[in-house]
Parts: sequence; C-alpha cells; structure tokens
Amino acid sequence: MDQQLSTTLPRLSIGAVVPNFTLAGLDGQPVRRSAYRARKHLALLMLPGVDMLARIYIEGLRDVYSNICAADGEVLVLVADPAARADGLRAAIDVPFPILLDPGGAASQKFLPDGARYGLFILDRYGALHAQWAITAPPLPPVSDVVEWIEVIDNQCSL
Repeated sequence: MDQQLSTTLPRLSIGAVVPNFTLAGLDGQPVRRSAYRARKHLALLMLPGVDMLARIYIEGLRDVYSNICAADGEVLVLVADPAARADGLRAAIDVPFPILLDPGGAASQKFLPDGARYGLFILDRYGALHAQWAITAPPLPPVSDVVEWIEVIDNQCSL
C-alpha cells in the first residue's frame, strides 16, 4: 500500500459517511449506494471512461472479487463518460459486480475533488469512508490494496 500516486487534496474526510447516489446499471436498473448499508463494505471505483488501462484495472478487480466477497465486500464502478453506452460496456467487460453509468459525472463529483478524474473509495458497511485515492491520472492503487482494506474493515466490524 505504498505506491506513489498523483493525488489531489481530498474532498471527503476519513470517517465521514459519504454521499448517497442512485445510478443506472448496465441492465438499466437503478442502483443506490445506500442499498448496501448494513450489508456490504464497498469499493467505489470512479472512472472518466473505460479505456484500456481502466479495463485492465476492472479485470484485476474481477480477478480478486471472490476475496472481496469473502470479506463481505462489493465493488461498484462508476463511469462518468457521457458517451458510454450500457450495451457497449456490457459486451466489452464481463464482470460480476455492477458497472454504473454516471453521465456527466454528477455522482462522482460528490467524491472527487477539483482536478481529480479517477477515484477509489473504500467504505465500511455503514457508508463511512476508510480510505480514498483521488488522482489526476493512472495508475490507481494495486487491486491487492482494495482486498486488504476490505478485509481490515471486515475484521474491525466483526470484533
């Protein structure tokens, strides 16, 4: 968890309950962040679009998804590209977790500070923020860090 990233100043404070949002998933059904309250820890990945680097990162999360689930975690990917189409993303990326369309980035802007285009936010099952990376450009932190954070939070919640 010591990789150097080009970060910006955070918009949210560690320990604060993060804003709620409702976005359409690739299946067209609305997904609310608060629907996971008291059930799942969350890794929220915010992307301006899905290019090759983003796709590789999403596939990396898919590869460790069973570990995230084992620690009562879930991944939500928010894609802010207004041109992103559900059918194109569904065909291009096969993942077991929700990919949500955030055209124009209104939901992402609640999390990302000015200048940041990418973000990763780790929340406990009550929506409290435990870790965040708000960056101007890739790379994002290793997916192993996501697993470690979710596992640590789950261990804290089960004590």
